[in-house]
Amino acid sequence: MDIFGICVLCLLAAVIAKVIQPTNRDLAALVSISAVIAAAFLAVDGISEVFGGIGGIIGEAGIDSEYIKLAFRALGICYICELSSSSCRDCGETALGSALDISGRVAISLMCLPLLKEFIEVVKTVLER
Repeated sequence: MDIFGICVLCLLAAVIAKVIQPTNRDLAALVSISAVIAAAFLAVDGISEVFGGIGGIIGEAGIDSEYIKLAFRALGICYICELSSSSCRDCGETALGSALDISGRVAISLMCLPLLKEFIEVVKTVLER
């Protein structure tokens, strides 16, 4: 992953968007959103290294892989909702951005319900002994 390249891309897009914003707000928003999408694709290159490293750590620690999958799904939802809501706010749609934030929180809560149920069962088992 080339973090320097991503930083340069985002800074250039920010400057271009700021320069053209007074004359064409829609184009400025499009430049910003395009840069975010390009930066996200460039950052994806480093994800395979992260997954490989975490996979090795999980194997050594003996942690159930279902918990890690759940954590990565929640992290993915967080990233997607944050990028989407920030893009909406950049376009001046604050209400849509807030709706995306709430939707992401609800999705993560629903996803974690089975984990909460299992946690309560473990606590019950410990208290019964």
